[in-house]
Amino acid sequence: MTEEQLITIVAEILEVEPTELSMDSSLDDLGWDSLCDIGFIAAVDEEVGKTVIPNELKACSKVSDLWALV
Repeated sequence: MTEEQLITIVAEILEVEPTELSMDSSLDDLGWDSLCDIGFIAAVDEEVGKTVIPNELKACSKVSDLWALV
């Protein structure tokens, strides 16, 4: 998965345009919530076959932190 693909996934989950996001975007500022967590876990599993651990996901505060999980 590339950074662009990650940003596209996050944008789809948040229902925003990918151009509104960067790797430094704050998840709190974007309105990230527990439903986003579920969508992200499912998308990463589908796209790259990796299981994201929910407790590690909760520690993420920026899009770049999500990238580190993948």
